Amino acid sequence: MGVAAELLKKARSEAGITMAELAARAGTSKPTISRYENGLVDPGARTLERLLQACGYELRATPTGLPATLDRLGERFQGQHEPTADDATLTSSGRRLRTADDLRSFAAELESQGLLAQ
Repeated sequence: MGVAAELLKKARSEAGITMAELAARAGTSKPTISRYENGLVDPGARTLERLLQACGYELRATPTGLPATLDRLGERFQGQHEPTADDATLTSSGRRLRTADDLRSFAAELESQGLLAQ
């Protein structure tokens, strides 16, 4: 049995409600709850969260391998900005490609150097 199935079964049992009651609270059917609890279908994170809330519980998750707080995440990208349309017009060498003619000229240069496949 999967983790989601075990969590859901335990939460429903602790809440003292039947599958039918959980289904009514969560806006789904009793057979669907049964499939989730028996591990036949994985409810997915959002559905599991909704089902646990219907049992009076909250699903919390902490990503692993990523900064645990937004502050640490912000520090990681400090001084960087979201790409803008101007950024998208720059080549790696800093050349701006603003018009179709600029792009054609640049493509011709790359092709002449054997760097652009036809």
